Amino acid sequence: MNHAHRTLRFWLLPLLTLLAFAAGCRQETSNTHETSPSASFQTITDRLDREVPVQQPAQRIISLSPATTELLFALGLGDSVVGATKHCNFPPAALEIPRVGGGTLESISAEVIVAAQPDLVLCKWDYHQPLIESLDRLQVRSMAIGAKNLQELFEEARWIGKLTDRTAEAEALVSRMQNQQQHLLNVVSRVKHDPPIRVFYEVWDDPLMTAGPDSFIDELLTMAGLQNIVSDTAVRYPRISSETVLQGDPQLILAPTTHFETVDLAEIRSRPGWDLITAVTNQRIYLISGDEISRCGPRVLDALAEIIVAAYPETREDLQLDATDQTKVAP
Repeated sequence: MNHAHRTLRFWLLPLLTLLAFAAGCRQETSNTHETSPSASFQTITDRLDREVPVQQPAQRIISLSPATTELLFALGLGDSVVGATKHCNFPPAALEIPRVGGGTLESISAEVIVAAQPDLVLCKWDYHQPLIESLDRLQVRSMAIGAKNLQELFEEARWIGKLTDRTAEAEALVSRMQNQQQHLLNVVSRVKHDPPIRVFYEVWDDPLMTAGPDSFIDELLTMAGLQNIVSDTAVRYPRISSETVLQGDPQLILAPTTHFETVDLAEIRSRPGWDLITAVTNQRIYLISGDEISRCGPRVLDALAEIIVAAYPETREDLQLDATDQTKVAP
């Protein structure tokens, strides 16, 4: 609780000094952004159960996560994004957006956010709560998002569509992704094993972390017809011991291409005792495109396609996945 109070004070002190400035900016633009009577009664309930008003279409948007930035571009809203984090690197045009911080609560500049005069700030519900509370006090509209699965991703695409008058684009994106998902599920239904292939997905190497049952990565593994060896936890991305992997004896090991630095396949293979793991013995360690597998965004189904090909190599041609899209551990 004391830590939460310190964090809140950390945000309130600089933000309250900006209150007059923000109010002045809002007064200057009020004549060109009047809310229609019908729109004033429309709201969207976000991930923190906050009622976000659907006013005039948002035209100056700040995104505080790479997945959200990708989603905005996929909806044709790239020109409306006036702020993003330093990790927002896709599509390439996202690199030209002014940075507001690194994405973590402590690294985000509240001053830069307010100075950008946004009419919508898209925050992560699980990381940015003190910032959201401060933005509420400053009467800067924000929405708490952060999909944990595909259905939530589709829902958030529709939310943003409503807030930006891009409902048709949102429905088109959701439809394309649903069609892609169904195609991938059809492929899996023809090739999946019974019993399913045991898989270990390495989120991070030090400390060793994996994807738990409540994560979108676990959802991808399940859609690929695989059995996650770590299934008895309520933590989405738990820390685990090397012994847990040894006991689970995965037949397939997956990891992102980077842990900030390029993942060393030889290092995975040479860990103490891991030479006895079936996946290592059979040389079935694969890297999945890091940004795609780590972000619940528009490209997440491309990561699913890579997972499917890693598990069932015979599907590569059917999924039209180039061999360079994956790296297999060397003999």
